[in-house]
Amino acid sequence: MATAIPGIEERKGINLRWRYVFVVVLLVPVLAHLFFAITRSPLTNYYVTVDELVQSAPMSRVRVGGPITPGTIRWNNASRTLTFQLQGETQALIVTYRGFAPDSFRDGATAIVEGELNGDGTFTGYNLLIKCPHQYVPAL
Repeated sequence: MATAIPGIEERKGINLRWRYVFVVVLLVPVLAHLFFAITRSPLTNYYVTVDELVQSAPMSRVRVGGPITPGTIRWNNASRTLTFQLQGETQALIVTYRGFAPDSFRDGATAIVEGELNGDGTFTGYNLLIKCPHQYVPAL
């Protein structure tokens, strides 16, 4: 017949409880950091909208996307500069891009521009992409 030593079972319970507390104290910050990193990742947030960009006013490189406002595309052949507006829900963003435009660049197309927001509220683009339409229609 086994006899229980007084205090041993109680000590095991206390040790087990401290292990759980220790694990929780370690896991909560790690999981919080992981959640924050995933929500801020460029893999999950490929681009921001015009309104989100204007509200946050980032000081670093960012991708902004939106439809090109019809009638705003201007090409300067001398400086090879393309100027156009991206339309947001409440306001438009003037974008200046130096380089050649993709073949599908046209009024109403959804453009994604990587660049920086200037102090005067304009956006200088370094890379320009056009989102593919969900349905291709033959050219007229």
